[in-house]
Amino acid sequence: MAMRIIEGQEAARAHLAQEIHDGPAQALSNAIFQADHLARLATEQPAQVGPQLRDLRGLLRRELANVRDAIHQLRPVMLDELGLDGAIEEAVDRFRGMTGLAISTDLHGPNERLDDRQQTVALRVAQEALQNVRKHAAATNGVVRTGVDGDDWVLEIRDDGRGFDIAAVAARGLRNFGLQFMRERAGLIGSRLDVRSIPDGGTVVRLAISTNTPTGPKENG
Repeated sequence: MAMRIIEGQEAARAHLAQEIHDGPAQALSNAIFQADHLARLATEQPAQVGPQLRDLRGLLRRELANVRDAIHQLRPVMLDELGLDGAIEEAVDRFRGMTGLAISTDLHGPNERLDDRQQTVALRVAQEALQNVRKHAAATNGVVRTGVDGDDWVLEIRDDGRGFDIAAVAARGLRNFGLQFMRERAGLIGSRLDVRSIPDGGTVVRLAISTNTPTGPKENG
């Protein structure tokens, strides 16, 4: 169990590093290039500076929102303050504010069946799935649901976006850090993560947590 926790922490660090590299770091690099370009325009074509400066300001504002969102996801205190349903609702509200997309919630899973680690993983999976929708899906609608299926507490995130061919992605050996992160989080508590998607057919991310199987280390004797 200790090794799995360490592996999970390392996976989370690698995921965060990749997110920073692909997001804020790349955006700041582009912003520096644009600032240099604007410095030249200021002396050569000053009339063009205003519109391009507005574009640069918009880029920086978007990336500031992304950085704040990443920091927000690193703070699990919201679980203590809001409970799991409240934390998921808060993540969805932030998603709506950043994207303007229509996404609803249908939360009926009995959260008292989950321990603290399971609730943390459920929240992380919900957050990451919403991130993937925002970055890749080009969706217009979606829903986040929780409920019960037999002995499992279930979380589902659905969107009507462009989807993707899971088999083709796997066959090409491409890595999706969002999916990898969610699977590694799910593995830490012995839960199942399934992703169903087809091109132009949307995507469903489903986390099933057994409420009968203990997730902590067993005591000897």
